[in-house]
This record gives sequence, C-alpha cells and structure tokens, in this order.
Amino acid sequence: MLRKSFRLFAGLALVGALGVVAVAPAGAASRTQSETQGVTDDEITVVALVSDLDGLRAKGFNLPPKLTTSNLLRRWQGFADYFCQQLAAEGTKGVKASGDSCTLNGRKVVVKPAVWDPIDATTYDKACTQATQDNTPFVVVNGNGYRQSSLACISVDNETPMFYGESVYSDLVKASGNRLISLGLNAETNAATTASLLKKAELADKSSKIGIISSNEPGIKAAGDALEKELKKSGFNVVEKVEVNTLQADPTAINRESGAAVTTLQAAGANTVMILIPFTATSGYYQEAARSNAGFKNIIIDASSSLCTQFGASRTPAEVVGAPCVTTWDTRALPTKDGVKADSKFEAKCRVAFDKFSNQKSQPGVPAGDWPSTNPTFTEDFPPNECTMMSMLVPAIAKAGKSLTWDKVHSNLLKTGKSDAAYMSNGQGSFAKNKPFFADAVHIETLNIANPSTPLDANGKTYSGCPVNVNCWVPLAIDGQEWFPIVQR
Repeated sequence: MLRKSFRLFAGLALVGALGVVAVAPAGAASRTQSETQGVTDDEITVVALVSDLDGLRAKGFNLPPKLTTSNLLRRWQGFADYFCQQLAAEGTKGVKASGDSCTLNGRKVVVKPAVWDPIDATTYDKACTQATQDNTPFVVVNGNGYRQSSLACISVDNETPMFYGESVYSDLVKASGNRLISLGLNAETNAATTASLLKKAELADKSSKIGIISSNEPGIKAAGDALEKELKKSGFNVVEKVEVNTLQADPTAINRESGAAVTTLQAAGANTVMILIPFTATSGYYQEAARSNAGFKNIIIDASSSLCTQFGASRTPAEVVGAPCVTTWDTRALPTKDGVKADSKFEAKCRVAFDKFSNQKSQPGVPAGDWPSTNPTFTEDFPPNECTMMSMLVPAIAKAGKSLTWDKVHSNLLKTGKSDAAYMSNGQGSFAKNKPFFADAVHIETLNIANPSTPLDANGKTYSGCPVNVNCWVPLAIDGQEWFPIVQR
C-alpha cells in the first residue's frame, strides 16, 4: 500500500461495523494513463466498502440469514439503479433505461465490494488496498462503519475519491483535496454546534465542571480538541480531557482505560462528562462510574461510527439510558413516545426502492437483518445513508456528461444546494463551495430501552415508546423545537 506522512496518524482499529472488500473487475477494459480511473466505454466502477459478514458466519458467528456481504452490496447497486431509472423517467439528458438496465451517458454504474473483517482491526487498511488498487474505481463509497483513521489511505495515499457516510475532520479534508466528501458534520462544526446547543438545551452552564473523554483516533481526537476549544470560547469550564487509546486492537484494554478515566475526572472535580468515543469503548467507563458512585452527568457527542443512530441503538448498553446525545442522525421514535415518525416523501421513495430490490416489506426502526422477537418478527428498515448518497451521486455523474471526470462530479455535488436526506438533518442537507459535508441540522436524543419481552403500549403503535421492541433513540423537543441549525466554523 502506498503511504505518505499523513498516514502516520492512523493505526490499528477497534472491532468495526460495516466495510468493503474490493475484487479486481474481471475482464475490465484496459485504460491508458490519460483516461479517467474506473471509467470504461460502458461502465463506471464504484467500490462499496462493506463488512465481511460472510467471513464472520464462516468463523462460527450466528448472524441473521439476511446479514450477508452480498445483501450489503445489493443496497448500493439497488439504489444506483433506482436513481438512474428515476433520471431516465424524468427525461434527463444522456440517461437511458431499457427494462431493468439503465445507463448514464452510455455507461452503467457497477458497484463492486471491498470488505473488512469486523473482528480483525488490521483489515481496514487491507480493505483500502482492495478498494483502491485491486479495483482502481472511479469513487469509493461507505455508508457507515469504516474507520476514519483509514480514510487517508484512500483519499490521500491512493488519491482515490471517497464519499463517506459519516463524519470527518478538516485536516483530512484539506489533505484529500477534492477527493473527500461526507454526509456527517466535520469535527469542528460538530464542536461549535454542540457548544451552542448546550446553552439552548440547558445541558450545562457556566458552573458546570466539564470533563471530556476523547481518543487518539484522528477523527475523534480532532472532535475532542475542537470541542474543548469551543467550550472554553463559550465560557464553559473544562477541567480535564482524557484521551483513550482506541487505536489499540484489544477491546478489554480499551475499556480498562475508559474505566480508569473515571478516577482522573473525579480528581479534576468534573461533574459533567462529554463522551466522544464509541460504545464499544465505554463499557468500562459506565461500569466504573456506577461502581464508584461518581455521579457524573453524561452527555454524548456523536463523533464516532454508528453512535446515536437507530441501528446503533440496538447495540447500546443500558447504562446510557437518559444520557442526551447531540447528533445529526434521526430516529423513527417521536418526542411524545406515542407513535412512529412518518416517512418524508424522499424517505418513502427510498423505502419503495429498497422493498423492490430486496423483495421484502421494510418496517421503520428495525435493525439490519430483521429483529426477531416472540411475535411478530419485524422486517429490517431501509438503509438511509446509502439511499441519500446515491440520490446525489448518480445525478452528479449524469450531469458530468460523456467526458467523465471526478473534478466534474465533485463540482456538481457541491452545486447540489439543498437536497433531501433520509433519517438525518431534519430531512434536508446541503453541499456548498466551502462545505464538503451534507448535514445542516442537529437535535438531541436520549436512549429508550426495549427488548423482545417489552409489551405493546396501550396506543397499539409503540413498545415503551419505541417503534419496535428493541432499544431506540427518542428525540427531545426544547421549547417545542426539535431541530437546530449547525454552527459552521
């Protein structure tokens, strides 16, 4: 793998979530150096980083039947085909559909996999090699789960465009040139927005003694450093910041460190703790805080992969109950806990498309792979990031014309302006010249606990306020307002 000094920040990863394995395209046409990477006369190669779920099953892990590597890949190809068909139906120049086949200026978008092993921290960089060198794609995409510290391998070291479904940080974006865009907030904007929202929501005040649990993982560290700076700028008292080594491969050691952070924060006099590291790293912290009666007020800042998402809620420890999370990601629960949030027009399109290409009838709020309970079994929800990303990427490729380059596509994406978003940012986001991330709004959620034995509420719609009998995030309304605009830095 090619490496530059920028990659010195990156190290081993924790157990991951969703990733990709790239397989060299069989029979791909040869290209001259002057031709655009990943583009032939009849194909545009997109590599999707997805988790090697088949590999996990082969190792003996008991996964739901629908959780397969091919099903993760099908999401990307299915939405690419759907939005191509939509453009053709609208009469978009250069877009043609014939039956199930659809082309953009004579080329079909073909999505190929590159995978990482969720229990092997060394495979993130291997997935990068598969994605960028074995396939040499036009662009790499990932909805969630791929580690921030390995993004530089793609967009910097291998100079390959990347559309990332989560959050990044400014230094990485600058080092990547125009080769990195994201759905989630960048670290600096996340910090400024959080500091502003703390005041509005009265989550902390000037008398609070704030501790921060951050990480040495580059993206989380950038978020932690920016948050400390913004809080102090806003007049808050930050008494301590602890950085947990989440780059090490041993989850037990990581949680030992987060548990030890409790003593450090107590010694500094902290009474409010802002947590940026993933839940896989915080069990030690929550257990030690409870054991020692630390009495901290916990606030979660969504700076890690799949943290405060409706899909992540099913894996969130019970100790998090009641802790507010500042996030751009949405849930299907309502602030009133008495119903299920209705789909927007765009989300309804995503659902129709997903149901068609996956041959099932999805249900809002259900984790990937279905949710088994006593009665009934709930069918998995559609993947919102994949739908949102392809809804913008496919039109941007079409608009770039026959002489396709990433510079043109990137420019088209930044000119998208306001666009629909699924399960995030109050249903709408935007790109702009100096805004290579999509999210425009955040809200506050708290964790609600539910499980297969949780009975249906009297309203006949929810389970302890959740759309399904599994943990969910519930949004908070502050003086009647749920969503708040970002504060960009």
